[in-house]
Amino acid sequence: MAVKPENTFRTGVHRYIKGSGLHHEKMSNPFGSGTADDWYSGPGGDLWVEFKYIPRQPQRGSVKIRKLFSALQLEWLTGRYREGRNVAVIIGCPSGGLILRDEDWELEHVTIEHFNSRVRSRADLAAWIREQVKG
Repeated sequence: MAVKPENTFRTGVHRYIKGSGLHHEKMSNPFGSGTADDWYSGPGGDLWVEFKYIPRQPQRGSVKIRKLFSALQLEWLTGRYREGRNVAVIIGCPSGGLILRDEDWELEHVTIEHFNSRVRSRADLAAWIREQVKG
């Protein structure tokens, strides 16, 4: 079975997290949909992350954020955020990924300039994840 690009991207980020001492679980629930892809836990708290991947670095127009999610995913992310949970979305692309917080996953789109100016490397994404839960 072929590995999906999203999972290859996630693995690339997780390579920089291994050995950091934080707890991490891939969430998979065949009986319910929408739960974020990964849960991280450490002395500073929890973090839930939904990973998405676009196969090409955006060059023109805008990135249509909402189209990347199912309705159940949007409902889960927004619901947990409004409960006060630490929730994020990372949209990966070949050069790295963009972190979305504070319900930015509800945006219809973001400009290419915004997207490309905020892309972080896989190592930087892993460092950001560690910072969120290490305290």
